[in-house]
Amino acid sequence: MSAHYKSLARRTTPSRIPIFPLGGAVLLPVCDLPLNIFEPRYLNMIDDALKGDRLIGMVQPQGDDIASVGGLGRIIQFSETDDGRYLIVLKGLRRFRITGLPETGTPYRQADVAYGGFEEDPDLHAARQTSEALSESGRSDRAALTVAMKALAKAVGVDVDWTALSEIPLPVLINQAAMISPFSPEDKQSLLEAETSDERRRLLIGLMHLYASGGTNDPQTQSTQ
Repeated sequence: MSAHYKSLARRTTPSRIPIFPLGGAVLLPVCDLPLNIFEPRYLNMIDDALKGDRLIGMVQPQGDDIASVGGLGRIIQFSETDDGRYLIVLKGLRRFRITGLPETGTPYRQADVAYGGFEEDPDLHAARQTSEALSESGRSDRAALTVAMKALAKAVGVDVDWTALSEIPLPVLINQAAMISPFSPEDKQSLLEAETSDERRRLLIGLMHLYASGGTNDPQTQSTQ
């Protein structure tokens, strides 16, 4: 990634963004979200985004409304299928809070947003990601999460490369696990809105043990279709 691109991305905190409501899909900083776009209005949204800064806000529907907190992402991969669908990957940049839903005339919705309160989120454009401190606390935090992840993986029958996961900085691992775990949309939104990384980790561990034990009646496999 070039220095120019990093500088541009750091400055990119638009006050108005296109939004893509999709139940069960949340986008957290530093993580990737693949999407299969086929509705005409969202194909139009991608076309417009590609002409500009390639930014899209992911939000979850909530009844007839949308959640007030979402994740801003940049399109980092794009391809078009023979049947006219777009296959894209969004890279999570930062969380945002919706402050208004203006009438814009576009076939897709746009939102006025603010970014205050999320300054402690992992920074995609930092020179290096900071892992947990080499302390008893840091090691125990990761160990507790790993135990919960193994319980959930066993319950849903998923094979995981635990060695590869051990190389991922803890805040990033927490975000990735929150995005891909088979939780209900409501539980994923709770994880997205957790104020700090440690709060998200604690909630994530609790949900993983709950789902692993069959303590929820609303299991859901992550989908980006």
